[in-house]
Amino acid sequence: MNWDWPENKPEEYAPHMIDLQFDLVGTTIPADNALLLSDALLSLLPWLGEERGTGIQHLKGAETNKGDATLNINRRTKLFLRVPKARVDDVQKLVGQTLDLAGHTLQIGSFKTRAFSAFANIYAHFVDTGGATEEQFVQDVMRELDGHFQLRCGFICGKRQTLQSASGPIHGYSLMLHGVPPHKSLQLQDEGMGRNRLLGCGIFIPHKSIAPVVPANH
Repeated sequence: MNWDWPENKPEEYAPHMIDLQFDLVGTTIPADNALLLSDALLSLLPWLGEERGTGIQHLKGAETNKGDATLNINRRTKLFLRVPKARVDDVQKLVGQTLDLAGHTLQIGSFKTRAFSAFANIYAHFVDTGGATEEQFVQDVMRELDGHFQLRCGFICGKRQTLQSASGPIHGYSLMLHGVPPHKSLQLQDEGMGRNRLLGCGIFIPHKSIAPVVPANH
């Protein structure tokens, strides 16, 4: 067996993508906002759906006391886009625009860029490989890591989640990768994993520690 895998060799990786962090002004958002947000942004920047790897992180907020499917937002709530570096100037069009997410309005403020960090631990909130079961999901992850990324590392998947898409509900899992070499960390953040990047799926971000994550599968 050949253990001389590429991740064991010192390599450089130059990312093509970059993260943009936008300020937002608003009060509430729907809890399930991925599809609403994607549709609203695509109406303003249609090219988001044409550039491979472009991602839209779903919006996060705090639960309300009403018990409904609404979240409160504050100044810490940001809009995160992952776009090609060559498209950063084109994204200026979003500044000052107002999004309507099923009656919840958000005004988009200024943004700043954020380059990827080559952390050994990276985390994706929701990964959609198309696998219907946890066993299939794990097999899909192993296949993509082993085949496309030529990487052997530890990973932990979380509980099954559901997200609404234009064609119906999709199912996936959170995913933590740990012990990832620097150049592979940058590649995984640059390319992502699985499907539906515009719904916030398969977007990896750095994670300082795997300690808070309860192991489910390796």
